[in-house]
Amino acid sequence: MEMVRTPKWFATPDGGSIYALLTPDRLEEHQRLGRRYLHHVLEVRTYADRLHVAALLERVANGDIIALEEDEYDERIKNIEQLERWESTGE
Repeated sequence: MEMVRTPKWFATPDGGSIYALLTPDRLEEHQRLGRRYLHHVLEVRTYADRLHVAALLERVANGDIIALEEDEYDERIKNIEQLERWESTGE
């Protein structure tokens, strides 16, 4: 796999998920779920994790996911963080 230049920001067209690939080894996702949101952090350590990141970047290249500039990402994050954050209890 080729080395990815980071950071990169992108979002699904419906705004349901907003991503930040901060380093080649760290992917963050803010996911809207109704009136709440989840914040996922993926520490990319395995080959499967790298394939997941590569698939997301391929979707950006194909236009299935929207590439964002940093200021646009920041604005979307401000908006989604106005929602209640859903905390998983792990149960």
